[in-house]
Amino acid sequence: MHHTSAETQDLVPIPRSRPSPPPRPSQPDEQYELLRWVAELYYLQQQGQADIANLIGASVSKVSRLLAEARRQGIVTIHVAASRVGESPFERELAERLGLQAVYVAPARVADASVASRAAALMAARMLPRLLPMQGLVGLSGGYTVAQLAHSLEPLPGVDLTLVPLQGNWVEGGVHVHNDQVCRDAAHSLQARALSLPAPMVFDRADTRDALLRDRSIRPVTSRWSELDMAVVGVGPAPSVQGVDYLSVMGQLPDEVRSDLQEHGVVGDLCAHMFDAAGHFVEHEVSRRTLSISIDELRRVPRVVAVAGGLSKAISLLGAVRTGIPKVLITDQLAAESLSSLVNGESNNHYAGGAEGFQRS
Repeated sequence: MHHTSAETQDLVPIPRSRPSPPPRPSQPDEQYELLRWVAELYYLQQQGQADIANLIGASVSKVSRLLAEARRQGIVTIHVAASRVGESPFERELAERLGLQAVYVAPARVADASVASRAAALMAARMLPRLLPMQGLVGLSGGYTVAQLAHSLEPLPGVDLTLVPLQGNWVEGGVHVHNDQVCRDAAHSLQARALSLPAPMVFDRADTRDALLRDRSIRPVTSRWSELDMAVVGVGPAPSVQGVDYLSVMGQLPDEVRSDLQEHGVVGDLCAHMFDAAGHFVEHEVSRRTLSISIDELRRVPRVVAVAGGLSKAISLLGAVRTGIPKVLITDQLAAESLSSLVNGESNNHYAGGAEGFQRS
């Protein structure tokens, strides 16, 4: 059958359908699978980051970022076994011999004093949630270790705490000797409240300090010292200790004052109260010019936690514990072992005074 030209013009050609493109995974799905695979290769199949970089055609730094992102998104979760710190025979025996409720030792063997102090602070940051009350007043001293602790704490949901500075502030020497700032930093970390004590630690005259203690402007803080539920304090070094790369309260004192304290057998301080190795507080004229919680008020705190690290602090820790004020000690491994050696040696030795330690009879 033949069509006329008119009929041909009426025919409409049917367009051919083009083949659909192959399905592509969505970008989020592809990224998720990449993160999951990189994590699997690294954590389960023990592939190195350089090997993974070759497999996915990326740089090693890219692989590191992918692993971090996998942890952030919860693709990788890391479980660390619960700590058993404080439960070792060494810690328990040391606590028993020192008459403490507990001793917690960071397993860090470092000679550098600032690093050892940071190790003790990090251990304290993990232990304090066990020790802090759910509500109430917690006093904090200043000092390098407590300042490091303040930054290492994490929020504690459900607690209602107010942090109280236990001493005045040094204008110079670093943030760690500014007790107000240490309390603010800890309160920020814990999501707690902090009181402020806007006053210096050491005055030129004792009667000036006494007058300020009676002043209404600081009574809202100093009146709380007798109401504390717990206190966290550093332990200052002996006046003879040198070579530490941070300033302590002891280090702020004039050389002639430190020499005099050394002659009196001072081996450390708690909240600027000087003591000897036998745990006796040493009355000194600088103590009468110092603004801090009193010894009697410290003794009435139900739980005082002392935090300090560094091998040179061993004799300071011994004296601090012997005052009877700290109930819990948190320190590093070398300091704890040196402290234990001091205690063990007492059956054959007697203490000769100062920071030089024990001498044979």
